[in-house]
Amino acid sequence: MLIIFLTLCVAAIQISDLYLKYLPFRDGVTDDERKLLRRGFLIYGIFCVLIYGAAFNHFGITAPLYKFFLMVCWIPCQAIFMLTIRRELLQHVFILGMVAVWGLIQHNWAAICSVILFDAEQEIILAHASFYLILFLIFLPFERRIFLKLLPPQNFFDSYGNFVAVFPLILISSVLIMWAQEPLVHSWAERFSRMYIPFVFFFFYRYVIDSTKQLYERWQTNQNLRRMEEQITALGEYNRLIEESHEKIAAMRHDLRHNYRLIYMMLETGKIDEVRRHIARQEKLLGETAIKIFCVQPLINVALLIYVRRAENFGIKVQHKINLSENIGVDESDLALLISNLLENAINASCRQPQNRRAISINIQNVNGQFVLEIANLFDGEVKFDEKNMPQTSREGHGLGMVSVKNFADRYSAYVDFSYFSQNTKNEGRLFQGNDVPDEPPAVFKVMLYWRNPFQ
Repeated sequence: MLIIFLTLCVAAIQISDLYLKYLPFRDGVTDDERKLLRRGFLIYGIFCVLIYGAAFNHFGITAPLYKFFLMVCWIPCQAIFMLTIRRELLQHVFILGMVAVWGLIQHNWAAICSVILFDAEQEIILAHASFYLILFLIFLPFERRIFLKLLPPQNFFDSYGNFVAVFPLILISSVLIMWAQEPLVHSWAERFSRMYIPFVFFFFYRYVIDSTKQLYERWQTNQNLRRMEEQITALGEYNRLIEESHEKIAAMRHDLRHNYRLIYMMLETGKIDEVRRHIARQEKLLGETAIKIFCVQPLINVALLIYVRRAENFGIKVQHKINLSENIGVDESDLALLISNLLENAINASCRQPQNRRAISINIQNVNGQFVLEIANLFDGEVKFDEKNMPQTSREGHGLGMVSVKNFADRYSAYVDFSYFSQNTKNEGRLFQGNDVPDEPPAVFKVMLYWRNPFQ
């Protein structure tokens, strides 16, 4: 009976540690990953209980065997965890180190309580496992609060170096070596010497939280500055377009009397067809002076106007369907920045195609408070996606578009989908119709965002 009790306690200790490792990643774990995680740990847990029970039954309840299971058998669990929840290695290493530090705190206090109350080795082992689980349950609300906020973003490690991720493990390595030694009961001096571990844990916890906050504030400042620069650039280009339009109108006004005389002369000589052609040319010139209106939102309209004009200057054919109501449910500048970055990426990708294979499709629709933004471009290059289905590229500037997509999706709970498919795929349909795009390449790159207006 004691063997069964100890076996279940050791398995529960490992499950409690895994739960703490899971908490920092919880918000980013998908339903499929959660199902795989439960299935993997259930199978491995049953296997471990059988192994622990058989080992304790054969060798007895001894300190070396108990310590061996606690210090070694977490490795397969960690491997299952990392293979299921695929995140950056440094994030896993950092969380592993912080859970190990917290675990040592509980192990130390469980050992002190066990030694005070019991003398026999078997009793101390059983009491240690029990006290560990009791401490875990007592501090569970506190542990959840800490570990849910513990994982900093990946750029935290990029900014502060790899040493931050491995430092918790390095710091407690000497304690782990001492704890792994054969004696079950260490001296009081050794036990009290480990009292510094809680200070290490909370120091690192505060350090990570404060550093992450500073990093976010710095990032937010850079984002605001970049947004202002984008708006200033957009307004400057918009002002240039208006000036060009005014210059063309002034030139046409200057030539108006000459055009009237020319039309009058052609009518007198009966050159009706030439009159028609001349009027058609003048209508075309007049159309070039107009500033196109895509939507009622000024910033979004400016962004579309500038980038559509820029695409056309590069010989890129642009198809667009814009239907936006006055209430779009998001900050206008955020959507304008998103559209600008995505169109810039589409233009850059299109410019790498042959002249007769350059095309962009823009589709922005609003129906009953539901919004869809789709931007697609013809592209026959190679597209790689990461584990989050985000495009990967080493080209300078392209990453800003992906960052703006992620920021927009996080802020407005938008669904994001990147796809790369053949124009001939039936279930995708053809984004570029008719003869507008001759000699089409076999593939289309498309980004789609969907969000709802929270006020409707």
